[in-house]
Amino acid sequence: MKKYVFAFLIWVMIIPIAILNGGFREYVLVKLGGLALPLSGIILSICIFIVAYLLVPKIKNCVKRDYIFFGVMWFVLTNLFDLSVYIKEGEGFAGLLQSYNIFTGNTWLLVVLTALFAPTIAMKIKVKK
Repeated sequence: MKKYVFAFLIWVMIIPIAILNGGFREYVLVKLGGLALPLSGIILSICIFIVAYLLVPKIKNCVKRDYIFFGVMWFVLTNLFDLSVYIKEGEGFAGLLQSYNIFTGNTWLLVVLTALFAPTIAMKIKVKK
């Protein structure tokens, strides 16, 4: 049970990074026009992977299915967090679904897939070292 709490706390650490990334997009990257949204998603995906790479291997006594579970948990929590923002802004579930539309330049799909696979991939990389 402790390992799942630790994985959850690692995900919680990603929230301020995501918020800072959103601010960076709105105040800095927006000057790049249409590149702001895709770049922001790529940056957040890299940050999620770095956090996973640095912290997931510190979770002790895990087997492969634990890392898969961590990824699924991060995927679900990330989508629920984003959905809560869309609900607060009055867009609801439709807003979340629209964020998956890669044809609008949104790289949200990359972000949630990174959250899904980062724990497993990070651990595989660490084990090979």
